[in-house]
Amino acid sequence: MKQKICAFILGFISFSVFGQDNQYTQFFANKVYLNPAFAGTEVCPRLILGFRDQWPGMPGEYVSYTASYDASYQNIGYGLLINGDDAGEGTIKTNNLSGIISPKIPLDGRWTISFALEAGVVSKRLSHENLIFPNQVTVTGINDEPQEIQSDLADLDVDLSTGVLLYSRNLYLGYSMHHIMEPNISFLEDNSPLYKRHTVHFGGNIPLNQTVKEKRLGTGPKLSPQVIYQQQGPAREVNLGLYYVKNRFTTGLWYRNQDALAVLIGVQTRKLSFGFSYDITTSKLMDNSGGAFELSTAYKFNCRTRKKSPQRLDCPSF
Repeated sequence: MKQKICAFILGFISFSVFGQDNQYTQFFANKVYLNPAFAGTEVCPRLILGFRDQWPGMPGEYVSYTASYDASYQNIGYGLLINGDDAGEGTIKTNNLSGIISPKIPLDGRWTISFALEAGVVSKRLSHENLIFPNQVTVTGINDEPQEIQSDLADLDVDLSTGVLLYSRNLYLGYSMHHIMEPNISFLEDNSPLYKRHTVHFGGNIPLNQTVKEKRLGTGPKLSPQVIYQQQGPAREVNLGLYYVKNRFTTGLWYRNQDALAVLIGVQTRKLSFGFSYDITTSKLMDNSGGAFELSTAYKFNCRTRKKSPQRLDCPSF
């Protein structure tokens, strides 16, 4: 009962508010979601899957999922991104499907600049079956009156994004702008645009007492500080992170201003990587939200060495 009422409230709000994108804590497990200019920076093809459960302690929690594939050919990265979320136990579903092309331009022996254009569609659907409307609520319970909405509501619109990334082996700085055209995702005739999402991010690697062999294999200990700033409409947030990487293991700590403190662990093999993170809510919802947990996995395919191959970007996978 409580879940159905929450679903109705959530559905009602969706008619009148502006949309925002879902949030992932494992930013670098979802590189092309953060910035499409990351497409092809691994050089070899890779497949990444992610899942996030936001506030499981509250009825109708917010579930997000993502899948991406990217690779590089002749100094041009390309990729495919699928991203979605379910709110109110599937009452409201939002899905994005897009393709990415990202040319790389070597500036010298150390630095490369990557540009990206991402094009696709965004869809939103409201499922009416589990909703309870005011005309169905009485002092004695729920009556058999017909629902005010007799069928599902859906909207589909074109979506464009772009990004740029400047990187060397151990430093990277980027900017991305998603939803350039601010697609209208309203179920009704009014204008409810999906605000542009601006992202600025910076990160790097600091080697820690690495041997010659560790430097050659890239397995030596290192610290990776990260700063990510995002703005979407009136919403702004700063994310500060620090990874510690040694051999095949990664641990990390992220702070999202006025929202959460996240801890992360991950393991990488030559082909596979797995990551787990948990967000400890620090806002006023901390007593009821249950935080958030996130899982990611990635598989890197074999690739042939080519004469024209972009510089590989070495940054944490999680």
